[in-house]
Amino acid sequence: MEKLIITAAITGGASPESNPYLPKTPREQVQAALDAYNAGASVVHIHARNPETGRGQHRAEFFAEAVSGIRAKCDILINVTTGGSGRRVDGDWLYKEIPEESVKGRISVIPQLCKDPATKPDLASFNSGAPLIDIYNRKEKDFILKFVMVHSFPDMVQMGEIMKEHGVKPELECYDVGMIYNALFLKEIGVLEEPLYFQFVLGVLGQIPATLDHLIHMQRCIPNNYPWSVCAVGLSEFPMTTCGMVMGGNVRVGFEDNIYLSRGVPAKSNAELVEKVVRIAKELDREIATPEEARKILHLPPKK
Repeated sequence: MEKLIITAAITGGASPESNPYLPKTPREQVQAALDAYNAGASVVHIHARNPETGRGQHRAEFFAEAVSGIRAKCDILINVTTGGSGRRVDGDWLYKEIPEESVKGRISVIPQLCKDPATKPDLASFNSGAPLIDIYNRKEKDFILKFVMVHSFPDMVQMGEIMKEHGVKPELECYDVGMIYNALFLKEIGVLEEPLYFQFVLGVLGQIPATLDHLIHMQRCIPNNYPWSVCAVGLSEFPMTTCGMVMGGNVRVGFEDNIYLSRGVPAKSNAELVEKVVRIAKELDREIATPEEARKILHLPPKK
């Protein structure tokens, strides 16, 4: 069994008010990435955040500040988001998209970041479909996010071609089985290059549930030689990542997916979440991959 790649998804699209320990600026992202690296992560997944407001804002300059700062501190692999483009629903109406939050706006950061080796990401998330993303508030009996990610096949072709042109490996975010087949089709027509790298995202409302049966089914839907990883939201994070480790996959943890170390116990840092998954891996005799070893497993070019 290959060594385990641990990805730390340190920020995501959360609001500053939702988690007092969330890294809210590029500078805080740098420290969070370094702490996760020291805890055992070999990949960090980041979203751009405005240093003045601490809120997510998909701008190349905010990515660049975080990426270059992380590169100066350690050799962890850097994965930037291009997902999350979509429309928020208000009643029967769709809000007009903000240009930088559209598919074209979000993928446009890749060419900008790749102009400078210090800010070029190693990987970027690639949503291989159009998932529903929502949270239901049982107390208020209402949906909180009301959000649909919008990724048509032409959108995905454009994203794939841009990543290929700039030497950034897509991490294929699959929230359900159909997205796996979308990615395999894009490979068939030459948009995506082998070996594909899949991230199975489990437990999001409206998408595939976080259960062992569903994880096994998703893994069986991809060719055996393709590397894959699993993440799950909320308290499903550790049961599903443990199953993924036993099955030979890689794992993702972090504040983007889950803010609890255990039931009722908030994690105070992303590093704490990484440390817990490292402890589980050691109990299962899965060795942890270094960033350089992760490069080889993911078929990325050697570090220059």
